This record gives sequence, C-alpha cells and structure tokens, in this order.
Amino acid sequence: MEELTALRHYLHKHPEVSQNEYKTQEYMLNLLGKLNADKVEKTANTGILVTFKGKAVGKNILLRADIDALPIQETISTTYKSNTEGVSHKCGHDGHTTIMYGVAQHFAAQRPEKGNVYLLFQPAEENGWGARNVVADGTLKGLNIDMVFALHNLPGYTMHSIVCKTGSFTSSVVSLAAHFKGYTAHAAEPWNGRNPAKAMSQYMLEALALNMEDKPAYVTVTPVHTAMGEKAYGISAGEGSVHLTVRADSNQRLDAAMASIKSKATEIAKDEELEVSFEIIEPFESNQNHNDAVAVIQKAAKTTNSEYNAIDDGFRFGEDFGIFTNLYPGAMFGVGSGKDCFPLHHPAYDYPDEITQTGIKMFTTIQKEAQA
Repeated sequence: MEELTALRHYLHKHPEVSQNEYKTQEYMLNLLGKLNADKVEKTANTGILVTFKGKAVGKNILLRADIDALPIQETISTTYKSNTEGVSHKCGHDGHTTIMYGVAQHFAAQRPEKGNVYLLFQPAEENGWGARNVVADGTLKGLNIDMVFALHNLPGYTMHSIVCKTGSFTSSVVSLAAHFKGYTAHAAEPWNGRNPAKAMSQYMLEALALNMEDKPAYVTVTPVHTAMGEKAYGISAGEGSVHLTVRADSNQRLDAAMASIKSKATEIAKDEELEVSFEIIEPFESNQNHNDAVAVIQKAAKTTNSEYNAIDDGFRFGEDFGIFTNLYPGAMFGVGSGKDCFPLHHPAYDYPDEITQTGIKMFTTIQKEAQA
C-alpha cells in the first residue's frame, strides 16, 4: 500500500487533461513494462491496454480505469498537490489508475486461472471521447470480450461500501450548441436586420419545458452558456448561440429529447427568418448495467466482506463507460469515499487512499466470480 499510495500521490501531482495524458501514459508504461504482462500496448493515442492470459479457457474480462484530470484549480495544500496551474485530479482518476495498477500487480504475480483479463487505462473520460476512441482504434477487436467492468469512487457513501444497481447507472448526456444566424442592422432600425434574441429566448424556454421527472425516467435540460452579438451599442446583433446540456436515464429518451429540441429550434428559426445549425459536444451514452454483471459484483462484494448498497436511482452525471456497456454485457459500480468526503469536481476534493485496496480486491474478485 505504501508503494501504491506513493504512485497515487505522484499522479495527483502531475495531472493532465483529457487527450493530453502523454506523460501519464509514459510513466505508467514504464511501470507496467516491469510486470511481465503478456502484452502492453498503446490505445486511443494516450491510453494503455494490458493483457494477462489465463491458465485455461474461460470468460474474457475487460476491467477499465480512467486516467485524465480536470481543468480545475484545486485548493488542497498537501505535499502532493497539483504542480500544474488550473489542472487537478478532482474526480479521483489518479486513484482509479492506482487501483488498476494494483490489479496489474496481482495478475502479474498470479495469472488468472480461467479466461484472459484485459486492463484498460483509458484516457479522456471527462470529455466523453476516450471510450469512443478506444473502440474506433480497433484495439478490442478479436479479443472476444465477454464482460466489462469499471468502478468510480463515490463521495457521500460509507467508505469501502459497494454501490450498484441494474439498468441505468449513469445518465445519457449530450452538450448541444444551437447557433442562430441572421444579419446585423443599426440599433436604431433593428427591423432592417435579423436579430436572434427573440428566437434564442423562445428556444431556451421550449427546451426547458422538456424537463421531466417520473422516476426512474427523467429528462434534464440545463442552460450552460449563451452568447450574442458584440458590445457595440449601435449595432443590432446578427447572430448568437445557446449551449445546453441534455441528460436522460436512457439513450432512447435522450435521443427523443434531442430530436424534439432540434425540431423546435428549426421551427423557431424559420419563423424568425434565421439560419440555425447544431454542434454536439462531449457526448456520453447511458451506462446500462447488465443483470448478470451486477450479480457478479454482488458476489464479489460478499466474498470480500464489503457492504453492498443496492440503490434505486442512477446517477445524473455522464460516464463514457456507457460506450462499453452498450457493446458488451457489463456494469459499473461505486466504491464509497466517505460521507464527509468533498463532492466530485469540488476544488477541495481529494481521493481517499484508504479505498485503493477495496477497489483492487473487488476487481480481482470480479474476474474470478465472472468465471462461475
């Protein structure tokens, strides 16, 4: 644990944002290269996939950890605080990476009895592109993966407890920018131009009207940014944009909400004689936990004598592991970080090193239980 804690503190001190994890990758490749794995390869530009072959044929299991940090200035004052201005590990991915390295150490010392195990050190979870890029890379083709698993530390839950549910564990989320384009006029004669202000206002109200709460089903539309015109008070604005995040409990519900939002924007723009275009930013598919995978997690929790918390409602945040659970049977679970832990993405949040061993034991036990 001393070695693993030192690794976590090093990673915390040297954070890198999504798709820029080059030094993190280099550092971890050096460590993993010493473990005599069957294969260590790069994936998705800044990620790593490690292979440990089983002694006998069995189910092939993919275990995933995310490695990227966030563009947040942290406020902790520990000796291992971030060396990079404005960047820090405020979601605990430094801890997740450390857990997965501990899992690699385990399988290096004791190969799986059955089935191959693949350890994915995945980049770019925070912007939703990491898992997509791993799939696009083709790294997973031909591996005959049977099940996939991932964890996330969860502030607000009893430390070391295992948190899980079947079905939607995390939201399907898309950030959507609608760009309205007209043309400018003198502010004294706005009728000679096409100002998008009215259209933008109507559009935002129509989008907000789609908010729906009928647990477990929900749609949540959140305005995050608007921009229009210039600070030139003699000019009636000629273009503007509205940025929303749209999230739902399932991919299907999100797709329906997105179609409705785009339709309303197109209709409003036509009425106001404007052009409208859309930009999709940071897409996350809903993480759908498979019944069989959840059963494996429950068995692993029992085997490791961990408290198991079967929650009723999924989490509203996005998690790109949903890409994998939509391709393979699998599940994500949480490990409690403590009820007094600062929330994720808070400037004072710091991953608790106490739960590293819990994560390692759960992953290694999951691999074994999945063979039953």
